[in-house]
Amino acid sequence: MKNCSWVNGKGEFGVNYTNKMRCSSGSGDLLEEQSGFSAKFDIFPITLACLIVSMNLTVMVLFICNRALKTVTNSFLVSLAVSDLLAGLIGVPLSISCSVFRDNKFCPPSQLIWRFISVSTVLHILLVSVDRYIAIKYAIRYHNIVTRHVFLAFTSLAWATATFVSFIQLSWREHASLDDEDDNEDTNSAQTIYELTVFVLFFAVPLCIMAFTYYRIFVTVRYHERQIWRYHCPSDLEQAQHTHHNTAQRRTAIIFLAMLIVFIICWFPYFILSFQERFHDNDSLSAWVIYVVYYYPRYFTSLSNPMLYVLGKRDFREALIQAVRRTNTRRNEIRGSTTLTALHAAEQNGGALTNT
Repeated sequence: MKNCSWVNGKGEFGVNYTNKMRCSSGSGDLLEEQSGFSAKFDIFPITLACLIVSMNLTVMVLFICNRALKTVTNSFLVSLAVSDLLAGLIGVPLSISCSVFRDNKFCPPSQLIWRFISVSTVLHILLVSVDRYIAIKYAIRYHNIVTRHVFLAFTSLAWATATFVSFIQLSWREHASLDDEDDNEDTNSAQTIYELTVFVLFFAVPLCIMAFTYYRIFVTVRYHERQIWRYHCPSDLEQAQHTHHNTAQRRTAIIFLAMLIVFIICWFPYFILSFQERFHDNDSLSAWVIYVVYYYPRYFTSLSNPMLYVLGKRDFREALIQAVRRTNTRRNEIRGSTTLTALHAAEQNGGALTNT
């Protein structure tokens, strides 16, 4: 009987895409390559990709069809939804194709698109966090500070930055190859510096900024609540309105904070894996650990983001409920119209038979 453990060949852009299974028997070691579709590993991401596409399309349709949703904050969220949609439409299919075919047509582009999605996601969450901070800290001047032009400028910068960061690797890896032995020392050194730079600039630094931002948000909300109770009687209508506004702001901040926490949990292992592969420290990891801990969580981020703000934000939730109600009303009307038509036709046929 053979005992098998996974050994992972390092991919072209610092992430595994070749998997081999080392099986030991009584007579010695045997190295067998594993390729092709695997239901055990591939069904889950396929299902997740379908959910990602459907959820993010729902967000985009709700935003387009409801004028009340067309705020600057929601515009940032829809831009994030576009990034998450790319994960379901392109990222997951490329990852599965790379796993199945292990070919240069799929594997290097897969790593490029996931790097793009990781940078795009963290930048969009950073923009949303700063937007909420300005809305709470400078509530009176918010609409003068965060305008449509500001939104277009910063979202364009986020998309351009994500594109540049992901494709800059091609400058020192002009010829993508599955053979890791073709890498020279300069290429490996450049890739290591790149991985460290991306981790610092697009994970550690944004994380610190957002941690400070949310700390200030909750401190400011708490301060406003104390001021309201100090200068207004509990029965004042104005006090009730301010309290409701602060509560709504707090809930929105909690939703976006949850998005940040999910991003950290889901993407931190992915960055760690990149460093492990640079130093060949992941040979002893099992296949399930690599897939469940390192690969699957990054897919989940693109699903959790739209779920959090569609089900968590009041405006999106109400728009979704209204859309469902309208759909049910139309279905009932169609069924009622069909039933009346059928009854009318039956009556005519019965009258014709009676006359005959």
